[in-house]
Amino acid sequence: MNQTANPTADANRLMEDSMKLQDNLKRFEKMNLQRQKDMTSDTARLLELAHQLKTETDKGMPDTLSILDIRKAELIEKLAHSIQAKMRASVSVPN
Repeated sequence: MNQTANPTADANRLMEDSMKLQDNLKRFEKMNLQRQKDMTSDTARLLELAHQLKTETDKGMPDTLSILDIRKAELIEKLAHSIQAKMRASVSVPN
């Protein structure tokens, strides 16, 4: 057998692995915090657009929508899907 192919872990290697794990945990925590901030700002934007669309449709004819209203509704849908995807995608430490 080749002894250098898979050497036993020494104290230095164990320390390196421990430090890598700690660095990964910090990085994952930062990524999750950024994801939460993005979701919060996207949700605020979504609510703002929905409120604008509601006030614009309440003013006009109830049976007709303008091109801008339709585009705003499409943007709301895209934002909602984006928020939903971000809620599902949590970053965690692999076991």
